Amino acid sequence: MDLPVWKLALVLSVLVGSINTKAGTGSNAPKFVATHEWQELKKGQPIPQGLHVRINLTTGKKEAKLLDPADGGPSTDSSLSMVPGEELKDHPAAGAGTASDPQTVAGMKLEALREALKDIPANTYEEDEAEGGEAVGSRFKSYEQIKQELKDANVELKSDSEIMTDLFTRFERALQHTSGLADRQELDVLFEDLEYLAHQIDNALQFIDRGGVEKIVWPSLNRTGDAQTRTRALKLLGTIVQNNPKAKVALIERNGGPNLLSALGRASTTDEISAALYAFGGLVRKFPFAQKQLLTPHGYSVLYGVWEKKVELKVKVKVLQLIADVLVDYRSAIAAAGENDATTREQYRSTKLPEGLERTEFCKHSAAFFHQHKAALIPEDNLTDETVKALHACRHQLCHEPWSQCPLFRHTLLVLRNNLDHRLDEDVELVEYRREIKRSIDELVVDLYGQPKDEL
Repeated sequence: MDLPVWKLALVLSVLVGSINTKAGTGSNAPKFVATHEWQELKKGQPIPQGLHVRINLTTGKKEAKLLDPADGGPSTDSSLSMVPGEELKDHPAAGAGTASDPQTVAGMKLEALREALKDIPANTYEEDEAEGGEAVGSRFKSYEQIKQELKDANVELKSDSEIMTDLFTRFERALQHTSGLADRQELDVLFEDLEYLAHQIDNALQFIDRGGVEKIVWPSLNRTGDAQTRTRALKLLGTIVQNNPKAKVALIERNGGPNLLSALGRASTTDEISAALYAFGGLVRKFPFAQKQLLTPHGYSVLYGVWEKKVELKVKVKVLQLIADVLVDYRSAIAAAGENDATTREQYRSTKLPEGLERTEFCKHSAAFFHQHKAALIPEDNLTDETVKALHACRHQLCHEPWSQCPLFRHTLLVLRNNLDHRLDEDVELVEYRREIKRSIDELVVDLYGQPKDEL
């Protein structure tokens, strides 16, 4: 039996008053003298009507006091309160049962009331109309109404589209005047705002459709004496294409791939190369068409060239990780079963990724990079971990044979392994992490050369 919550609350109040009245009938318990302080009720003790009655959840005892005017609000202690309302006065305890049927309260059987109380839903108040017959929906203002009211209050409300239009206009002006510190700060703020908007897929597509690549990204990348602006533009481009297939397609249609590859080749600082790899990786990952266009002998030479530049090691490791990620995606797509994956398999096969890596001697270049930077990898646990994981991904069906025949590659693995072993207990918090890296190196060594020896 479903009842509105307010009716159940009313019945419950009547029930409590009825039970208390009945409990007092014929009882020898002392008369309850109510005050404005909570007092414990004795078992079977009668109480007058119109009191504030509660069950204290801490003690489990019933308590009562005079009803204060301020008691209309919720209780702040750990108790359940039942407050008789005005309607209780209009429906005295006579309705709580009759002589012929004492098992009814307000015309309801006690058993039905108990079942109804079990199914009281929480916060399910449905109102089709507000007071006075006004529809609930009409109480809410439209976007245009809110916008006009804020405008009247000298506060301007703009949508993402309107904000982007304003940013485009400001950017064109700022790009022409970047001689001073204030102009430089203005440009940085504009890039930051555009990056924030571009994190949303729809905004990123709108940025491209409005010519943002041609008006903002390419002009910024062509600023030969401004590495900071080029870096910010590359980060913005990377944000636009991250996990956004439509944006990737749109960028390729605008000749974005070759321009991005050229920007990577020209970059010379750690920050700029890192931003270029972020954008390049976002474009080619899980996008075989871009891989087919960009992962050519020229593209690989640009990537391998990063290993020769004087930049931080973490940026060079990103190149190895990028190639490893593309290889993993390629194998996953080729190994996928089912008719729905047939088109994807053909797209990835058309890239001829393994053949391209073999022709450009990736295994040789990566082994040389690994050996040349072993001293720099020794103190860097995180970079060592990332490098070894990438090497694991590349060895399968590609570099197993050339690496297994390379003494310098084996020597580098053992140097890293033994140094980890010696430093295992230097930091208690890093013990398990270093053991995990050591196990990963051991697996690679065993796979390539068999069981390792203790000596170098």
